[in-house]
Amino acid sequence: MTTSVEQVLQAAQQLSPVDQLIVIQALSQSLMRHYRTLAAAPALPPSVRRTAPVQDLATLAADFWPEDETADAVIAYLAQQRHADRSDPMDERW
Repeated sequence: MTTSVEQVLQAAQQLSPVDQLIVIQALSQSLMRHYRTLAAAPALPPSVRRTAPVQDLATLAADFWPEDETADAVIAYLAQQRHADRSDPMDERW
């Protein structure tokens, strides 16, 4: 801790518990305001696009999913593919 932080901490410890909570609340609100201004203007490259949050999960539903295929079958297929990818001696990624 820096000297100034230690001094602030020592001064805060002299306060009543209620006043300490008020200090914590004021610091929290100050931090929220600070980080909201940072979040409002992120420094992202122009090529990065933000997408809007999903409001309705139904919009993510896949209409191409075969009705007779279960989620377990997909998970098993993915596990099999991952195992095959890791076992491939020609694959230098692993």
